[in-house]
Formats: sequence, C-alpha cells, structure tokens
Amino acid sequence: MAFVLDASVALGWVVARQASAYSRRMRLRARREPYHAPALWRLEVVNALRSLERRRAISADAAATAADILERMQPVVHEGAMPLADLLRLARKFDLSAYDASYLALALELGIPIACSDGPMKAVLGRAGVKLA
Repeated sequence: MAFVLDASVALGWVVARQASAYSRRMRLRARREPYHAPALWRLEVVNALRSLERRRAISADAAATAADILERMQPVVHEGAMPLADLLRLARKFDLSAYDASYLALALELGIPIACSDGPMKAVLGRAGVKLA
C-alpha cells in the first residue's frame, strides 16, 4: 500500500545518524510501493541537511551526497490542494505545525498511512483517522 513519506524518515535513508530500524523498514517498503509527499518535502529535507551541516553532524560533501540520493529517490510530490483556511483549521485541531498538517492533509486526501518518526505527528494519527505506515 502506498504511504505518505515524512522528511524525518527520508533523512534516515541517507544520513546514518538519523537512521532507525523503522526508517530502514520504510526504505525497503519504498522499493515495492509508491510513496507520496507534499511539495514542501523538498524544502524540509534540504533544511534538515543544512541544519545537520551547520551543527557539524555531517560534512558538506555528505549533505550534497544525501541531497543527490534523495533527488533520485524522490516521492510523488503533490501541490497543496487544500484551501489555506482548511489547512489552518487542521493544524489547529491537532495542534500541529503547518508543515506537519500538510502531511496529514495529504494522507487524509489520499486515504493512505504516513511514515513518520515525529512524536507530535504520531500522537495525533489515531484521532485523525490515519494509520502509521
């Protein structure tokens, strides 16, 4: 079954320090199943790579390599179709950032689970009627 891919899980695919058993399982699953993300996914992964680089957790070369790999493994990217007021209501309802709400909105729209390792997001999935991939 297809799933929505959160940036935190994708980072685990390319940055050893971010990897977990869960991110490794989702990478294997991504080889067999389609995965989707909101358009901001690209910005989030670049921002996370840059943050790791600034903190000297990874080198500039490692960040560039990770970006290249993610570019090739890129999910099916969806432009946000939800009206802004609806996205704001969704973020408010579940006390999420607009970024996390956009992943949740996509999962609700497509009727598929989310692959995420973010605590606040995982905490609301059941109430939102979305499963963890």
